[in-house]
Amino acid sequence: MKLPIRNYLPVPLTLFIEPWCDQYEIPSGGEAIVTLEDGRPHSIDFHPNNWVSLCDEGIDPLVTATVEVYPDQDFKRA
Repeated sequence: MKLPIRNYLPVPLTLFIEPWCDQYEIPSGGEAIVTLEDGRPHSIDFHPNNWVSLCDEGIDPLVTATVEVYPDQDFKRA
């Protein structure tokens, strides 16, 4: 499953991927494409101070997400 996260804010947006503690910065006007394994439970939380956490709530911690960050938004990527 591909999940686009687009930053419409005038400042960078921090994306935190749990449970691996990976952190990415999405520039203003940019986007991140997060690829997650289909069929697993996931949650996304929006926090104050311009950051988002995305958590893989499955039981296998060895399955990881991949994240690609782009400086612009392209609705054809996802």
